Amino acid sequence: MTSTILNTAQVGPDDILRCDDSRPAEPNIFLSGGKDIPDDLRVQRVGEFADRVKLSVQNRYEHFEETPEVRTVDGRPLRVYGWIYRTYMAE
Repeated sequence: MTSTILNTAQVGPDDILRCDDSRPAEPNIFLSGGKDIPDDLRVQRVGEFADRVKLSVQNRYEHFEETPEVRTVDGRPLRVYGWIYRTYMAE
């Protein structure tokens, strides 16, 4: 099983969604489910697809697992990762 960590500092359209200094890279996954996850964090870009992704949100990690679903967002087909659980960062 492979896993990828997504940090919220990387998710803004002017931050992680850039493959170089001039143009944004296209998102390729959609994070479905879970509570208190801002909508603007649900569309993400991963370099390599993994079985699971972990999104850093404030003091916690939201864990998602790949599903067979594909969701079209803004005309782009995105692989869907469904929420499975939440863990909190140690202080």
